[in-house]
Amino acid sequence: MEGILEGITVVDLSRLIAGPYSTMALADLGARVIKVEARAGEDGRHLGPPFYGESSVTFMSCNRGKESLALDLRKPDGRDILDRLIKRSQVVVHNFRPDFAERHALTYDDVRALQPEVIYAAVTAFGEQAAYRLRPAVDSVVQGMAGGFYASGNEGDDPIRMGIPLVDVACGMCGAFGILAALMHWRQTGRGQQVETVLVDAMFNLMAAKVAEQAVEQREPARAVNLPIAAPSRHFRAGDGQWFSVSVISDGAFARFCDAIGRRHWVTDPRYASNAGRVAHRPEMAAELGAIFATQPATHWLSAFADADIPSGPVNTVSQAMADPHLAARFVAHPALPGLPLIPFPAHLSRGMLSPDQMAPPPRAGQHTAALLHELGCDAAEVQRLVRERVVRLDRPTA
Repeated sequence: MEGILEGITVVDLSRLIAGPYSTMALADLGARVIKVEARAGEDGRHLGPPFYGESSVTFMSCNRGKESLALDLRKPDGRDILDRLIKRSQVVVHNFRPDFAERHALTYDDVRALQPEVIYAAVTAFGEQAAYRLRPAVDSVVQGMAGGFYASGNEGDDPIRMGIPLVDVACGMCGAFGILAALMHWRQTGRGQQVETVLVDAMFNLMAAKVAEQAVEQREPARAVNLPIAAPSRHFRAGDGQWFSVSVISDGAFARFCDAIGRRHWVTDPRYASNAGRVAHRPEMAAELGAIFATQPATHWLSAFADADIPSGPVNTVSQAMADPHLAARFVAHPALPGLPLIPFPAHLSRGMLSPDQMAPPPRAGQHTAALLHELGCDAAEVQRLVRERVVRLDRPTA
């Protein structure tokens, strides 16, 4: 199948998660993504354990469908190779700090001088022109600075960080969106542009309701383990010790919920007759529901809620989620990656998008160095010279 971005070449200088995730999405759409990384491999390869082969599972999760060119950009020959590659590409992506890009002549103006129609996509922590532009930051730092550690938990708890790279993945998705919009404009006008994706902006978007609450109420938003604007909307422990989650977001749904638990009179109870009342009386409702749910196993309640068309489900561990055949069906097996499920991009197209099993597996560091150098006009002798002088790294053959 031909992807929508067939014929588009992306030079990916990014590392870790946010940038690589966005370029993986472009590869899913058929773009040729050339990952330019350090001779030792980019930092994300070494984030572990756990590892799958020589690379971390984090790296493996956001680099499928790419080619790897491993070289030392600090050496003149290495920079010359990069410049030649940029001239043949439509998109350049990086997540360097602004001062690094300035020192190494990798700003938008520098890259545009090599390729005037380039789409130049930068991932930054706080914005290239922001007062915090030179502060080093990663997902956890940004979550904390934006107030995210105080979004979850109970009052009095220590700050709580989400145990997943929430900001990085959100920023990666937004980066892909921005690059695709710029590519549409380029196809219409022939003009490139600069695309900046900002980690803290991604976090503030995720926290938009909390930000609005603070501004409107002029107080610190209450911390919450569960959805604070609807009730009941939380997880409970059933009589067999299993946890499940249930969410009621309208008065009509609440009436069905009450029938399902045998509490029809709650519909007219002044405390619970409206969502505002249920939110105001959430602690006492949770206590009453906890006692009710303790009388039956989780399967009983989940069956009752399914019959009543109430959103609900078991609270799974990761292992339990992967053991559910209906959930595991969302994963894709790759013949070259036994035992490592691949997760498709969450937007699915009926045409022009490749399935992960149709793509090359994440590359080994330097796996495509020789082929790319030949493509750029280097003969075998020149390639060997670059290897001897430690400008580039060639792939190590696997057993």
